[in-house]
Amino acid sequence: MSIVPIRRALISVSDKRSLELLVPVLQDKKIEVVSSGGTAKALRALGLEVTPIEQVTGNPEAFGGRMKTLSFQVSSALLYRRGHEGDEDQAKSLGIDPIDLVICNLYPFQAVVKRGGDFDEKVENIDIGGPTMVRASAKNFESVCTIVHPEDYQQLIEELKAHGGTRLEFRQNCAMRAFRHTALYDAQIAQEFEVAVLGSRLTLTLDAESATGLRYGENPHQPAWLLRNPLEDGLAQATPLQGKALSYNNMLDADAAYRSCVDISMVAGEKHAVTIIKHLNPCGAAVATSQHEALALAWAGDPVSAFGSIICFNHPVGSEAATFLRKRFIEVVIAPSFSDDAREIFARKKNLRLLELPIKSPSQVMLRAIDGGYLVQHEDSELDEQLKTVTEAGLQVSDDLLHFGVMVNKNLKSNAIALVGETDGSLSLWGAGMGNPNRLVSTQQAVEKAKENGHTDLKEALLVSDAFFPFRDNIDAAHAAGVTQVVQPGGSIRDEEVIAACNEFGMAMAVTGRRHFRH
Repeated sequence: MSIVPIRRALISVSDKRSLELLVPVLQDKKIEVVSSGGTAKALRALGLEVTPIEQVTGNPEAFGGRMKTLSFQVSSALLYRRGHEGDEDQAKSLGIDPIDLVICNLYPFQAVVKRGGDFDEKVENIDIGGPTMVRASAKNFESVCTIVHPEDYQQLIEELKAHGGTRLEFRQNCAMRAFRHTALYDAQIAQEFEVAVLGSRLTLTLDAESATGLRYGENPHQPAWLLRNPLEDGLAQATPLQGKALSYNNMLDADAAYRSCVDISMVAGEKHAVTIIKHLNPCGAAVATSQHEALALAWAGDPVSAFGSIICFNHPVGSEAATFLRKRFIEVVIAPSFSDDAREIFARKKNLRLLELPIKSPSQVMLRAIDGGYLVQHEDSELDEQLKTVTEAGLQVSDDLLHFGVMVNKNLKSNAIALVGETDGSLSLWGAGMGNPNRLVSTQQAVEKAKENGHTDLKEALLVSDAFFPFRDNIDAAHAAGVTQVVQPGGSIRDEEVIAACNEFGMAMAVTGRRHFRH
């Protein structure tokens, strides 16, 4: 039977929003409502007559509410097969009356996590009876309708008014949403137990219910969606203050801009940090005492590539920075906030997106799809603590420039080489080479870009490599360009050859002992 009339409903909700929408239709259809605890109280306050669940189960609520809906009677009323001769006879002999509709959402586990509840409170907010009812009714979707979101109440009301009951396709769709709901709930719980037992989250929790369609994927013919992690509060949850919808590529570049800005903010301290991203790579990065200076230095790192870029600031954006960008084409600006004057200036750029996002440590779990599965790793998010000079000459640059160079370089695609410099206390990216199978090509590109940007004397620059030098050819190229100072992880079987080359040229080199490779 496709359309199932609703004669009896079980309602048990933690989220009591929009219950007032349900009461009139429940009364009009003369549907018996079974409920318990706070839900029953809320429904009675709205004028609805309610059957206490104890009358169905034959048992009282016990153990501080831990036992309430779990019972043979309730589960049987949901699970037995309507129209099945054996099940019908057995239900009748056992005195089981069918329940045709379950409206249930679960204890607010996610809300407790988000507001920083302790582990004991999280455990007490693990729902047991709710998921049991939801899964039982969803399994028996042939005969039972399951609603888990207040947002779906109106659709249920329209279904009942239009058809006098629920259609099979409606119930099946509701079952899909119900199983998604419980799967997400269990994943959230598992993730918090990972933190308690292992000290960190190893899995990602993706909320398919809140999936948002993006303009398109990497190319216009590819559909794409954004799936949010309901336990996080970051870029995926940010809503543009203005501008057109974000695409898949916009989101990737915005994430790269945000992560690189977080990285160099560890060096910046209270100073202003700015990163400019194009095709997932920093084409500009700077730290300075004023926002305008940091932005101007970052833009000067590669003015051509900065066209159509995404920019991230570590401090609220003011009118001076907004004025600098007013006549320049950019896609997205990310900052903790924007001044009213800046908002007014940016409002003239109708397609520009503004995202408010505080600078904090981003998600530490990185997920990448491969055929048949996923690769999961923790983010590379720490400053290098050990630095060892391995040449006869010592480095003549500040610790801030060292850390800045490493953090900028780690956000470039490997093989990555960055040339950074310091002027009057301001740090900036002078030139970069990245994404090449050959590290020597990246070195040559970084030198060419730095000189193209007006840095003809590279004696004061610091060359940073994201992985070891496999041969001395990179040192030869750097020396020929005038570079005198180098930082790299070390660890090659030819380290001694590379060190000897530096000593031959009077160059200084230090090793960090840690690689920052980004495929």
